[in-house]
Amino acid sequence: MENKVIDSDLKTIKLFFLISHLLPFLITAILMILEKSFFISNQLYSSLIYFSLLSPTFAALFILYFHYYREDRIDYWHRLIDFKRISSEWYFVIFGLPIFIRIIAAVSALLFSSTYFQFYFSPEMTFSYAVLLLFFGPIPEEMGWRGIALPKLMRKCGFNQATIFLGFMWAIWHLPLFFVEGTYQYQLVPGSSLFWNFMFDIFFTTFIYSMIYIKTNQSIMAVILFHFMDNFSGEAFIITERALLISTFVRGIIAFCIFLKMKKVSFGSHIQE
Repeated sequence: MENKVIDSDLKTIKLFFLISHLLPFLITAILMILEKSFFISNQLYSSLIYFSLLSPTFAALFILYFHYYREDRIDYWHRLIDFKRISSEWYFVIFGLPIFIRIIAAVSALLFSSTYFQFYFSPEMTFSYAVLLLFFGPIPEEMGWRGIALPKLMRKCGFNQATIFLGFMWAIWHLPLFFVEGTYQYQLVPGSSLFWNFMFDIFFTTFIYSMIYIKTNQSIMAVILFHFMDNFSGEAFIITERALLISTFVRGIIAFCIFLKMKKVSFGSHIQE
């Protein structure tokens, strides 16, 4: 019976990532052909790519309503909206860790190099932009990444392997944004040090997301809030390029510690969706 469950999980995982990745990559390729360029500057085309990047939500909803039983769907929505699953200590981690990492990186950049200290609040950060950050990335992405993919992957291969695979797939999913003029990723030239820093940053941070998910009773809301704070702190608190690289290094250390801590922990069929 358990083997049948695992086989079903594998099919669901494949279907989820097919939808989540095929949609944005296919649309981006089509628009590149139409624009006759690797880089998208047409505003309508850019909007279509942004829409296609809602694909984790599309994949999640498809899986939810075509592959889940009714009680599993109810449990999913509870995990999405229930704040009570998150203890006060983990609220502290969720809202404090991204800013703390950024401060540590800024101070370290000053101590270990000749660069000047830079850590200030961006004047471009407004309430409306903060709301946009919440609805553009954290909600539509986490409904899929941690809401559907992570528990399925953990049931099949455990915490560390699931997190490594999801981190890789999540990093790859961002690639279309590097070819859309006006995005943050567009400024990071593919193959440059900042490009690889961005990709490794996502990969390392995936371990923090997975740990938060587990420690908050599989709360999707918890990872949405952490995703928001991560994006918000990255946009709101300006640091130097050197500090940005150090920030990723710090996240790598945290990821390695989580990896070691969870190395002997296994997850079976008790992981619910």
